[in-house]
Amino acid sequence: MVGRGTVGTKALAWANPSTGSAGVIEQIDTHDRVDGCRGFVTSRQSLEGTARFDGVVCPSGNSWKLAATTH
Repeated sequence: MVGRGTVGTKALAWANPSTGSAGVIEQIDTHDRVDGCRGFVTSRQSLEGTARFDGVVCPSGNSWKLAATTH
């Protein structure tokens, strides 16, 4: 979702039917650490409760790879 979303996007909903988790990507920005990477902020609601994550995804071939997350 973050790789396909537009930089500056706000309130982009996501869901993972395999796990039942869902959330909202609150922000997508360019990331100054590595060319082409994007920083993001998202929430996740699951059976364990609600959590908030800050992360970075980077281009990897024809897809995107999660580089780092914190919460």
